[in-house]
Amino acid sequence: MKIYRCYSAAIIQAALLTIVSARAQDTTTDGFVTRKEYDELKAELLAMKKELDALKKEKTVAPKRETSESPAVASTASKPEGPEGQVVDDSQKEVTPTVAQPFAQSLDSLLGTTKFLLAGWAEGMFEARNGQVSTFSASFNPIFLWELTPKLLFDGRLEIEPSGGGTNVNLVNAQISYLLNDYIALGAGEFFSPSNVFVERFEPQWINKLPDRPLAVYHGLLPNISVGAQVRGGFPIGPTRANYAFYVSNGPVLNTFDARTAGTLDFNSYTDNNDNKAVGGRVGFLPVPGVEVGYGFETSKPGFQGTTFHDVQAFVQSVDLEVTRDSDLLKGRINLFAQYAWSHVDHAVYDPDGSLGFGPLAFTSKQDGGYAELAYRPTKVDIDFVRNLELIFRWDHLSRDPSGLGDPWETRWTFGLNYWLSPSTVLKAAYEWDKPSGEPNRNALFIQTAMGF
Repeated sequence: MKIYRCYSAAIIQAALLTIVSARAQDTTTDGFVTRKEYDELKAELLAMKKELDALKKEKTVAPKRETSESPAVASTASKPEGPEGQVVDDSQKEVTPTVAQPFAQSLDSLLGTTKFLLAGWAEGMFEARNGQVSTFSASFNPIFLWELTPKLLFDGRLEIEPSGGGTNVNLVNAQISYLLNDYIALGAGEFFSPSNVFVERFEPQWINKLPDRPLAVYHGLLPNISVGAQVRGGFPIGPTRANYAFYVSNGPVLNTFDARTAGTLDFNSYTDNNDNKAVGGRVGFLPVPGVEVGYGFETSKPGFQGTTFHDVQAFVQSVDLEVTRDSDLLKGRINLFAQYAWSHVDHAVYDPDGSLGFGPLAFTSKQDGGYAELAYRPTKVDIDFVRNLELIFRWDHLSRDPSGLGDPWETRWTFGLNYWLSPSTVLKAAYEWDKPSGEPNRNALFIQTAMGF
């Protein structure tokens, strides 16, 4: 019966093609058919299709009906003879899929349906800085994205770059996220600190409009990477929108052993040095499309447990602005990115017994710094070459309170010109004027190419 149904379905499909071909040959004299002939042909095709669908439906229902029959009936009805008179047992072929299907479904519900995406970027750069040897550098940054279920996600990134006679491979971030609902997402692992907008949004070199990174965001003023747990999301407020991110993580380390760094924070140590955890976050507000303002903070106790610094409190806060505008007057797009941060570490006495050779030294450590970057690209100009150019100007600054140690301030001015080979591939050239206080200038020339994928 099963073989008969298969043959019937094949015969009906062949008949459909034969009828269409025959009608086309009989009625097509000048390449067209009459309306009446078209309607008749359409009616016949619909009738054939209904019969074929009915046979397919009966074919899927038949195995379930046959498995419910008695063993005697199943053995006589499903054992056709082989080519040499041998009996071929088809009962196993009929029953196995029926039994395996619930198991496969339960396995899918347990493991989920995995989706994987490999993204990231690669870069190559030449840097010639005053007072240093000019050098070429390169790096490859793959980003791994998994979707185990529509609500359960993973993202991770590696940084791979040559170093000396070998290759350095660093884990940049690795986080598991759960989408609780449309407004709340939970995450745990190693993630970009929400209060550092540049690191979280603009660090990839095909997104960063200049070859190097601005001051402050990588100089002990703002956290870069946090290891802990976070909750984040966004929600509408009438015609406007707001977003938020709050986290608990291992805190920074207070530098106490060196005269030049005493009183500063080390955010690169991802294991905690005491039982006090850092608490931080950021709140953003989008009053109109293309404009966002934000406020971020982190509070912690960075001193080593069991020392005189264990109760020293550190507080970091920042404000940021992002503006993207298309201008008909300027025939292009304008981007403005800016962030400024302040760091405060409570009063403490460093090297109190003088054993380190620079104390006792008592002060309250303060730092501030940030950057402002303006970019213009003539996207509405008719000439392709001009449309692919982009001009960038950046000011960045880092200062320390005179009661602290190290450079009291450093200010840089950078001008760049980019040419976009594709939407995610860019060739950059930039010159940077850098004059730290009390030191020779560190002006630099950069040439870089970066590709996102």
